[in-house]
Amino acid sequence: MPKLRSVRVTTQPIQVRIGGVFGRLVDISATGALVQGQHTLSSEREWPMLINVEPEPIELRARVVRSNVVSVQLSGATWQRKEYALGVAFTELPPKAKAALKALCGEAFGEHE
Repeated sequence: MPKLRSVRVTTQPIQVRIGGVFGRLVDISATGALVQGQHTLSSEREWPMLINVEPEPIELRARVVRSNVVSVQLSGATWQRKEYALGVAFTELPPKAKAALKALCGEAFGEHE
């Protein structure tokens, strides 16, 4: 039987850094997130991840499980910018990060689809 996926919560655009790559958080769950940015990362290793929220950034480790190219059409512009949608799975979640994710995800933290 396939494993149930954690419910993802859509967020306001929150700046994140995975490895040395900056991006925007699109959605998040207790086990992973979708990040959109201008660069991709290898899925062959774990990366440090920082989610820039107040009052203190969330620090954890993540692995890229999916990377797709997306085009962003800018309103009123005649060109497109290439970006990547990175699906990441959290691999190391310290207690402090877990508590911060609970606050960010609200009641959906730990729920499954």
